[in-house]
Amino acid sequence: MSFLRKLSAAFATPPPKAAVDRHLAMAVLLLETARADFERSPEELELIRQQLARGLQLDAVQTDALIERAADSAGTAVSLHEFVAALNHELDADGKRELLVWLWQVALADGHIEPREEALIRQLADLLFVPHADFVRTRIAAGG
Repeated sequence: MSFLRKLSAAFATPPPKAAVDRHLAMAVLLLETARADFERSPEELELIRQQLARGLQLDAVQTDALIERAADSAGTAVSLHEFVAALNHELDADGKRELLVWLWQVALADGHIEPREEALIRQLADLLFVPHADFVRTRIAAGG
């Protein structure tokens, strides 16, 4: 291979990354909210399992597989950008508000909202382009 071909190959565009699907993105954000206070309580994990199963109409096996994929993805992700971008592309305003209610419910699952949980949900609301009034309404709707 010639020098120019090698050089050209070195700067070639990498193959496109597989798109993150909506279900995986939602599960990652739920798990990250549970982890925001540096611990995932059994109540938070059970609530996430119920939210995903009921809200996404998944059976127990599908739900557990999704949670496992989400935990792996969250563990290797450098940031939440790809997950938020997928949700911005796939969710309408109602879907984003429903997701925020779920996030608040996870934060409240252990009985109180930690400042780090609230900060993460606030940041996610901003990144999802959810107006502040809806941010507050979703917290109230979740019982917080």
